[in-house]
Amino acid sequence: MQILKKFQITRGILLAVMSLTLVMAPAPTKAAQAQSHNFKLYIKGITAGTISTTAQKNGTGYTLSGAVKPSAFLRLLRDVGYVGKSSGSYSGPSYSPQNYTGYTKTGSRTSTVKMRFAKGKPIVEAYLPSRAKRDYDIDPDAQKGTIDLLTAVHSVFEDSAAKDLCNRIIAMFDGRRRSELTLLKPKKSGTRATCSGKYTRIAGFSPHNMQKRVNFPFSLVYEQQNDGNYRLMSFHTQTTFGDARAVRK
Repeated sequence: MQILKKFQITRGILLAVMSLTLVMAPAPTKAAQAQSHNFKLYIKGITAGTISTTAQKNGTGYTLSGAVKPSAFLRLLRDVGYVGKSSGSYSGPSYSPQNYTGYTKTGSRTSTVKMRFAKGKPIVEAYLPSRAKRDYDIDPDAQKGTIDLLTAVHSVFEDSAAKDLCNRIIAMFDGRRRSELTLLKPKKSGTRATCSGKYTRIAGFSPHNMQKRVNFPFSLVYEQQNDGNYRLMSFHTQTTFGDARAVRK
């Protein structure tokens, strides 16, 4: 109970809080490929919420939806949540978003962001509530090559060919802050593959948050399917509030 009272949704545990709320995505056409991923989240063994992303792929384009919904118990203690949508193009495991919207509640603040991407550079059309510029703010024009957080999470959640599994760095920008996901080479044992990695705060975070913690390690467990691709079955991360674990539903 004491841990949950202190619990806050942070980007450091983004991979442990993207959640269920039945995301609304367009109905797939005959040519589209639909992919949904649903996980149940536990903090210190206590049910904290659920996780879902849903993607529609057609040709080289994608439309992605995601949401965060805490458990009823956690909601009594902290008003948190997330709803987001992203769209763009892809080639294999690489994604190039074109539009992103996200609504986030952390318990201490609420924010809404709307971005578009031009030639790989994010353009922030709105970030609400607005505030005066701060010394640690970063220039969106200097964030070329980043993708939105929802697209990054989906790229980790989605089924993957063996050659595309993990082993990459994903640069992200949420409209104010830059961060990275580092995924190391998978370690395989039979049909199972385990990837170690970390989430890193890069820039745009307050000095207090950077002093508190910069790196958040995690591990991903994939299982090979009949078609040869690997599917994420669970993931685990260490946070300042204890262990967080999510298991595929």
